[in-house]
Amino acid sequence: MKLSVIVPVYNVEKFLPRCLDSLLRQGMEVGEYEIICVNDGSPDGCGKILADYERKYPDLINVVTQKNGGLSAARNTGMLLARGEYLIFIDSDDYVIGGAFRYLYDHFCAEKKPDVLHFQYKMVFTDGATLVDPDAKPDGEILFDGDGTEAYNKENLPYVWSKFYRHDFLLEHHLKFDIVVLEDNMFHFYLFRLHPRLVIVSCDVNRYEQNNGSSIMHTLDKERVLVQLNDLYHHMSLMYHYLESEEKPDLEPVAWRNLTFLHEFFRNKLCHISLTRDEWSRYTRILRPRGIALLERQKDPTLLGRTIEWLKNRSLRSYPIYRLTYWLYTYVFEGRVRKMIVGH
Repeated sequence: MKLSVIVPVYNVEKFLPRCLDSLLRQGMEVGEYEIICVNDGSPDGCGKILADYERKYPDLINVVTQKNGGLSAARNTGMLLARGEYLIFIDSDDYVIGGAFRYLYDHFCAEKKPDVLHFQYKMVFTDGATLVDPDAKPDGEILFDGDGTEAYNKENLPYVWSKFYRHDFLLEHHLKFDIVVLEDNMFHFYLFRLHPRLVIVSCDVNRYEQNNGSSIMHTLDKERVLVQLNDLYHHMSLMYHYLESEEKPDLEPVAWRNLTFLHEFFRNKLCHISLTRDEWSRYTRILRPRGIALLERQKDPTLLGRTIEWLKNRSLRSYPIYRLTYWLYTYVFEGRVRKMIVGH
């Protein structure tokens, strides 16, 4: 079997049919690929939708239902069941243009056998059913073919759904997802330390949906955000440990890039939930002093941006300023302005 498509499913009934329909239009026959849908305890109508598709396409779609464990757990379950030479992870609110998998496999995987094939994507804002550029064709050329560690140091390559992974490479190195928030970052950090052969192509095939308010990345529920903050701290600790190790780090530029992003993400999440003084003290202490110094070195080119950055950074040092910043985010920065400033 050439390809296993792993689809974690949670609370996406509005988007799921479009996703599954797109995966059925990939120009590959039964026996060449499989679609593994992991229902991660979804509370909405996803279970019925999955059952209907599995009943209609029993030789192609395999549905597994498990207790809710998060995106990482769902992806790991899919990996355990996968039989394909290559794996791809598709988020169930996204979709793929027609014929993309056939084209990518035949043109870039069949002979070259890269450990990782990275392709391009487009962000879309839709109603969950509309196809943006429905007649788009998979077409492109190789932009890079070589050492993945070298490329990853120079260029950010986010998102596991924009890649094919050679299954044997993942198995050989015991790679899996082990963090709830920003799990793609850690997965790639471990993977690209191993000097995989990476092929980057210009093919624009994935459509990344931005209009899903139920995404874990957009939640402002306090308890979930606190879990995310703990995960982020774990992630940051691993980056610092890596940089301070005696062995020369192969991914030093990536580690510093990740640390900057992680600290910014941590700070922004912190400013969007209401914390008591004790809670604020506990979580801001995680970032001091190195983290705050790292954040304060970032310079926004605009006066508004610098003002907002100053407020967010000072909110890590002063509880009253934190409360002011939280109030501003909650009652002033609405709609597009708030999205622009927060970035999440």
